[in-house]
Amino acid sequence: MSTFRSTRVILRQAQARVLVVGSGRMGHIRARALYGNPRIQLCGIVDKNIRQAKALSELYRTPLFASLEEAISSTATTQLPLDGVVISTPTPTHESLITEAAQNNLSIFTEKPVDENAHKTSSLFQTCNNQNVNLCCGYQRRFDSSYQALFHQVNSGAIGTPLAASIFFGDHPVPSRQFLLQGGANIISDCSAHDVDFIRWVLQDEVVSVYAVGTSSDDELREKNVIDNATMLLKFSRGTNVTLTLSRGANYGYDQRCEVFGTEGMAAVNNIAENSSELANESGLHRPKWQHSFPQRFEVAFAQEMDAFADTLLCGTPWPIKETDCVEVQRVCDAALESCETSQVVHL
Repeated sequence: MSTFRSTRVILRQAQARVLVVGSGRMGHIRARALYGNPRIQLCGIVDKNIRQAKALSELYRTPLFASLEEAISSTATTQLPLDGVVISTPTPTHESLITEAAQNNLSIFTEKPVDENAHKTSSLFQTCNNQNVNLCCGYQRRFDSSYQALFHQVNSGAIGTPLAASIFFGDHPVPSRQFLLQGGANIISDCSAHDVDFIRWVLQDEVVSVYAVGTSSDDELREKNVIDNATMLLKFSRGTNVTLTLSRGANYGYDQRCEVFGTEGMAAVNNIAENSSELANESGLHRPKWQHSFPQRFEVAFAQEMDAFADTLLCGTPWPIKETDCVEVQRVCDAALESCETSQVVHL
């Protein structure tokens, strides 16, 4: 036997054992990222909609459970306990799922927002703190390389003192009419949180007042009081004014832009096209549309989020988004909804 073979040590990387709760669009995105991460073992899909969840569990060859209680009970019989859960379900379900996971000593990653208002958000963080488990909320822009670059440009002083910012959120594809008319969330509550979190992080400052207006793009939506376009004006404590424009109707692709203007320059995040091709002919220059939607635009960021969750579970690395961040973002969103309803500036 060679010296190499007799002294070789095979090291196995530790894996975090994680469940995904929810088998909708975000559940698929999270399961894919977890399954592809060598530091994580995907231990099951949890969803009461068994028919929908079955395809996802079979795709990644992982068990299917109808409830979180069933999943925890089943895995408790193994020698390797669970470490955490990823909650990718509608916001109204977060409170009960986070509470149940915390009571079973499982750390939690949840889609934004943690809950429907700032008070409930604080309460859930307290529940997790009492159980000594992590509550990690996903704001994916912080994990995207373009948005990270803008953060460093602004905070290195490259643009001087930030004076104003302009953010545009154009959703694509346009949600179905059924979604909008039968419970589709107000665009402010559904779509503004990621950008509110990001601009707070970039400016390292807090919003002191909010003014918001909304509109409906056709008569049917107007009759049902469905707001599918909105503009928010955020004033920060050090004087920076931020305009955030939101629309459900970017029919040319997923449109996500951010510009921060300062005393010595401007930093921006621009869109990414479906591919880098370009056609030039006698009728002009022709380029592809922007990427289709958020799964494509933020695919890498979603994977980075799950890798950061593995850091938290395996290494005890603090989650970068704190309770204060989640609460303040929710306060701003709550204030924007109030302003939209009252046509008044809301001071925080």
